[in-house]
Amino acid sequence: MHASPEPPEQLPRVARFRTLLFALPPVGRRWPAGVRAGLAVAIPGIALVLAGAPGAALFVTLGTFAVLFGEGRPYRVRAGVVATAGAGLLLAAAVGAGVGMAVPPGLVSVLVVSVVAVLATYVVDALRLGPPGPLFFALACAGAQAAVEAGARPLAVLGCAAAGVASSVVVSMAGVLADRSKPERMAVERAVRAIDAFVAADHPTAETRHAAGAALSAAWTALHEAGHPRRGTEPGLVATLVAAHRRFTDASPDDSFELPPGKLPLPRPGIGYRLRRAVSLRSHAAVTALRAGAGCVVAGELAVLAGIGRPHWAVLSALVVLQQGVDRRRANVRALHRFAGTVAGLVLFGLVMMLSPSGVVLILILAVLQFCVELVVPRNYAVATVAITPLALLAAGVASLPGPVWPAVADRFAQTAIGVAVAVLAQYAVAPRAHRKTLDWTGFRVRSAARAVLAGAPVPRLATRRDLQFELEGATLAGVDSVHNEPAWAAARWPAQAALIHQGYDLLQACWTAPDGALRGVERWERRFAG
Repeated sequence: MHASPEPPEQLPRVARFRTLLFALPPVGRRWPAGVRAGLAVAIPGIALVLAGAPGAALFVTLGTFAVLFGEGRPYRVRAGVVATAGAGLLLAAAVGAGVGMAVPPGLVSVLVVSVVAVLATYVVDALRLGPPGPLFFALACAGAQAAVEAGARPLAVLGCAAAGVASSVVVSMAGVLADRSKPERMAVERAVRAIDAFVAADHPTAETRHAAGAALSAAWTALHEAGHPRRGTEPGLVATLVAAHRRFTDASPDDSFELPPGKLPLPRPGIGYRLRRAVSLRSHAAVTALRAGAGCVVAGELAVLAGIGRPHWAVLSALVVLQQGVDRRRANVRALHRFAGTVAGLVLFGLVMMLSPSGVVLILILAVLQFCVELVVPRNYAVATVAITPLALLAAGVASLPGPVWPAVADRFAQTAIGVAVAVLAQYAVAPRAHRKTLDWTGFRVRSAARAVLAGAPVPRLATRRDLQFELEGATLAGVDSVHNEPAWAAARWPAQAALIHQGYDLLQACWTAPDGALRGVERWERRFAG
């Protein structure tokens, strides 16, 4: 059995600000995903240009953001995931178009985009969806609003966005013709690498254990989404992950150790469970949504008071920073990324507009920008923003506005500065010590999940074990947030949190290793989680 991954008194490592600022984490080959993202724009866009609607063709981008949400998902569910994201984007665009048609830019438009931003932030955070995050839903709302305000017909905007969604669904499935098992195989390979790194480490840390556990959970989810455990397909992948899972928990040194299909670990908890658990005002998702809402509204209203046209850009700039959650160190890095990337992106947009591209050429530029977004958004947000900025401006129809483009560029720069500044201040003004309550809340969630496991003893249900794994991941993340926000306070609280996390993993290990599936020493485990 592994020793605890770190001494209880050892804090998670504090990420260096400079390291986060210039980080380029490895994410594997991204160019196939980038090509799919580019094609999702190019196919319907060029078709609309050839059909005689070059101005409306730009709006397909509002729907093609959906393709970004399907990458990495097994093909068995990918089309549904992309279509669901597309439906959310269309709904956001419809709300924005309706507001753009009914009211001038101002208080109401800022509030509407902010509400969309809050809802998207809560859902994405509660479900732990990761990149590309909630930004694109707010961007679709703001883009459709700006397009209608500039004179575009609402039905044309929504029709083109729907064409973009349809294109995204089709293009996202193109890889199934070449290798239908690639997404889940890549997920298993990532889990194996993370577990091997954890096992091989001389002094494993909370971060390495969390990385291994999260990758393992993601791999099981991918296999279940692909239907392999239930259908008995790809037995090699299932066996590989079982072996990796065994190494992670040190469950059995016996190579003959096997589990019947009905005993395989389950995927992540369902959508309903994840959304309901995060309703608490102490949850990471609720705090993040609260801060995002406050920052977006204040930034937008300041832009209105300053007399800057289309204040939604300030709202989006605040959202980009605050969607990071309660970790102020990472959010401040994201603020610098947003500002620097937007400045470079605005310059790029201005230079592109000086060339006066139109028709197919303009659509190809959009496709290249979408390719770049997919290529770099998981690695460094500053670089991604260089592509997102002109892409968002073109999708909103800014290129069709009369007069020179540089005044619009200057407005967007001012709005970015307002949004970023407000977002940074909001972290210290809105629930500045929320990380304390969130840390305590995650501890409570771990204890509750552990007691649910024990309530099913002597043979705990797989669903309760799955939920405990999910809560343990959240407890580790809450510890990292606390260390980044308030190191001295976290140093006093982390030993108890670390001990609780270790006990939770020990309980999962005991369930995994029980030769007949019957958990031993239930009363002893109950005493551990009685606090």
